[in-house]
Parts: sequence; C-alpha cells; structure tokens
Amino acid sequence: MPIITLTTDFGNDDPFDGVMKGVILNICSKVKIVDLTHNISPQDIYQANFLLNSCYQYFPKKTIHVCVVDPGVGSLRKPILIETKNYYFIGPDNGLFTAILEKENIQNVYELTERKYWLKKVSQTFHGRDIFAPVAGHLANGIKPRQFGRKFKKENLVTLLTNKPIKTKIGYKGIIQYIDHFGNLITNIPNDGLPLTISGNFKKHSFKGPVSSFAKAILKQLTAIKGSSGYMELFIFKGNAAKYTHTNVGEKIEVKFK
Repeated sequence: MPIITLTTDFGNDDPFDGVMKGVILNICSKVKIVDLTHNISPQDIYQANFLLNSCYQYFPKKTIHVCVVDPGVGSLRKPILIETKNYYFIGPDNGLFTAILEKENIQNVYELTERKYWLKKVSQTFHGRDIFAPVAGHLANGIKPRQFGRKFKKENLVTLLTNKPIKTKIGYKGIIQYIDHFGNLITNIPNDGLPLTISGNFKKHSFKGPVSSFAKAILKQLTAIKGSSGYMELFIFKGNAAKYTHTNVGEKIEVKFK
C-alpha cells in the first residue's frame, strides 16, 4: 500500500487538508494518507524545513512526502518533485526541502509542468489541492517521476540560510530553532556533540544536563536533555520552558562542557 504524508500550515479549522485528501483518494483509492502536521506556523518555511527533517526518515521507503507551506503560491516559484534513493518529496521550491537536500541521496529533481496530472481548473491560491495533491496521487498510482515534468539540477533549487551551531573551545554557541507544544526549547546543537555533563545560562536562568529522562529533572528548574529530534532541548519538568523564560525562536544560547 503506497503511503503519502501531508505537512502544511493550514491548521485544523478549515477543510483545506481534507480536500487535498479527497483529491488524492479520487486518483488512488488504495493509498494510506498520514497527517504529519497541519499546524506549522503560517508561512513559516524554516519551521516546516525543521519538522519535515525530523520526521520523514521514520516512514517506509518510497513514502511520498507532500509539504505545502507556500507563501509564494501563484507566483513564479516552481512546483517540484524530488526523487531520492529512499523517498519522494512534493511541494513548492521555496526552501522547504533544504535539510532533505543536505541529508538525502538525491536521484532526480523535476519541475511539475505536465498539466495533465493536475486538476483541470487550477486556482492561484490553492496549489496544494490543484497541483501537489493530484501529482502525489498519480505518483502513488505508479506514474514514473520523469513523466510529471522537466528535469533540472538540484543546485538550482532554493535553499534556506540555516544557522549552524558554532563549536568553541569550551562548548557550543547555537540558537533555539523550534518550540514544541509542551514549551520545550529545541536548539540547533546536535546530541552527538554533547559530552556527559554540560552547563550554561540562558536568559539569566542556569541549566545543567543532559539528564537521561524528563523525570530526572528538578521541578521548576531549566534542564538540558538529548531530544528525540536529534538536538539538545531545554525543558522544565511538568512546566513550560518557553513561557518560563519568555523565549522566541531564533534566540541565542551558549552551552559549556564540564
């Protein structure tokens, strides 16, 4: 059974994601559709890039990942299909797939130009329904990637200027790149680079770690942990670290090794 995942900034109050599913199922009724999330902050391409990068690899090979966070919908930005060794990615060429290009073995990239695989009427504001969903359905039905449009070089794709952590003599300098539903502060500092013991100060709050589980932290105290996304997180056990520290995405953090 083919699998299609959906990642959007549509939210849950409107029927947009449901309509995309209807379009897909009309084309390929045997497909299994999985909602990764529809709660990307509106038009936040950086957040979409981070979340897709954190999730896509947990799906079976040949899964089709559709990501629609598209502030440039209706403009000259290209609709694309990326074919990697293990997966397919469909969406706008606006930087959504920056991390994918860095991590995956890219086989081919296609601009979606074959209109026979789109809906007959294409709006200027809903390419998720009119272009990306039908292409995903046809791909799940067995249409070959090369049939959807013209091939072009991956070097010509739009990429985001992402912040990399800076390794120092005593630790790392990084940023908060994402805040999850629980208020945990996810940094861009990789778990693999952390020693057994670290410390630091963040917005006048000291922290230590990394602890082995959330329950190992002291109540109401900012603590570091190796997060499931592959990056160090700051959290407060049974609390909300983002509200406690009044933090926004993009703020700087420094970690010291002990």
